[in-house]
Amino acid sequence: MSKKKIMKNQLHLLGVSTLLIAAKYEEIYPPELRDFVSVSENKFSKKMVLEMEREILLTLDFRVTAPSSYRFLQRYQRLSVALNDEEVFFYA
Repeated sequence: MSKKKIMKNQLHLLGVSTLLIAAKYEEIYPPELRDFVSVSENKFSKKMVLEMEREILLTLDFRVTAPSSYRFLQRYQRLSVALNDEEVFFYA
């Protein structure tokens, strides 16, 4: 929302579209598009949701994740002898 203006009447569509993107990224079996449309009480068509999804991804240049310190620590734990202890890992 900081990169592009969104009209107030498009916020619900934006929310549904971002949930669709997140579900596709995180879930093994994401919900189908019709599920998102029906949950939104059919306020939008499938085409509208897909167009907003496309617009979001193009605006973000398809960068939907960022590395975090926790993920780095998890990866480092696999390589480190010192972090093999769970207690040390969680204190880190």
